[in-house]
Amino acid sequence: MVETLNGRDTVVKLARRYANHGNPQRAGHLFEVMHAVGFNRHAARAGSTVRAQVLEWTQGGPQNGPVDIRLSDGGRMVAEVQAKLVDRVSDTTRQISRSAYQGMGRLVAGDRVDAVHDLLDRRLGMNQEGIYFEGYADAAAFSTDRLTHGSVHSDSISYRQTQDAAHNPARWANHQIAAAAGRDIATSSLAGAAAGALVGAMVTTASETARIRAGETSAGAAVITVAGGTARNAARSGAIGTISASVRTAASSGLLPKALGSGTVPAAMADAVWAVADAGLDLARGRIDPGEFAARSVTGTARTGLMWAGGLVGQTVVPVPVLGALVGGVVAQATAAIIVQGLQLAIVAARADGASPELLAVLEAETVTTAATAALIGQATMTLGEDQHTQVTRAALPDLAHVQTTLTTSDPSTAIIELATVTCHHANQPLFTTLDEFNQWMADTDAPLILNPNW
Repeated sequence: MVETLNGRDTVVKLARRYANHGNPQRAGHLFEVMHAVGFNRHAARAGSTVRAQVLEWTQGGPQNGPVDIRLSDGGRMVAEVQAKLVDRVSDTTRQISRSAYQGMGRLVAGDRVDAVHDLLDRRLGMNQEGIYFEGYADAAAFSTDRLTHGSVHSDSISYRQTQDAAHNPARWANHQIAAAAGRDIATSSLAGAAAGALVGAMVTTASETARIRAGETSAGAAVITVAGGTARNAARSGAIGTISASVRTAASSGLLPKALGSGTVPAAMADAVWAVADAGLDLARGRIDPGEFAARSVTGTARTGLMWAGGLVGQTVVPVPVLGALVGGVVAQATAAIIVQGLQLAIVAARADGASPELLAVLEAETVTTAATAALIGQATMTLGEDQHTQVTRAALPDLAHVQTTLTTSDPSTAIIELATVTCHHANQPLFTTLDEFNQWMADTDAPLILNPNW
């Protein structure tokens, strides 16, 4: 599902770029993307680290060049491919035999590949001294209708299939997502009960940890650092991988997966805010202590935090400290927005309830401390991933920072609506958009590996 969603973003860009071009030209570009998406989907399922990239859609990639698709494994190039979607077999044969493509894979339409090989064989049976003989021999050796590396390959795609898809590329991409979602749901449902039990255990542990930590620091700060720590540990251990596929599938429709309680994301956000507000009001009334406030707040917000964690980690969990730190930092930011909004509501309710100035001051101090702690964690997370072009530093943290800003405006209630929107969006995006991106980030010897050892 992750690879299919990534492919849809590329298809949307392709449809815009080639909107005013003829269908055959648009189909030629879509042909490359269709194969790359298919290959990456099969690679992810097989546990392979090899990925296909259409160079046109990489940063600074050329629109024209001998290489259309590159297969890479951990930043190491393993194959280069030229794709040709041409109707006439003779034209296809001539074009794939050019010397510029020497030694490269040649990708042709599935309903043309046999005829192309037949024509190449006939031409190779002619004069071996001919000027095109070497090109024909190379094309015959490397021409296929699938992207292939080891046991992983894309599916054969016909000329007609591609032409039909090119009339409405976005519709083709949506069909791919629907099919992938169906497969993911069928697979994840087998482990649904186990995933739900795992989430329940994680929430219970986090709640008790927050109760203890509230005696050592601000209750609000305890909540967001415990939320971040829970997500960090889940990412490091691979535990979050049990729900990541269902998170991404559900988030594309604005829903929570069954393991996180089902329902819509906006409703879950609202419930979390009210859980914090209710606990805050009881704190202001003196009915509970800060430890209980922290425990109840973690219980109310943990599932929405795990929504972020499951979405950002994606299908492949890399169990390294740095990945956990990034995910934990983002979850802490998202949780902080809920805590601050809940405390703001609690302050309003406590004032109307006639709470003492001393207890009101406790709530106000918790609000300020929570916001300040969130800002520090956000800056640390941003620094950790700075200049690495990860999804976190490009978009997730700036979006969450904007939510925090909204909380300080004259209408802070809109912050939770905004948070629900960015949650659905970023739970739908991988932490690293390519394996090369992750490897480049890990290769940076100046990047620290830990945000805070107490998380």
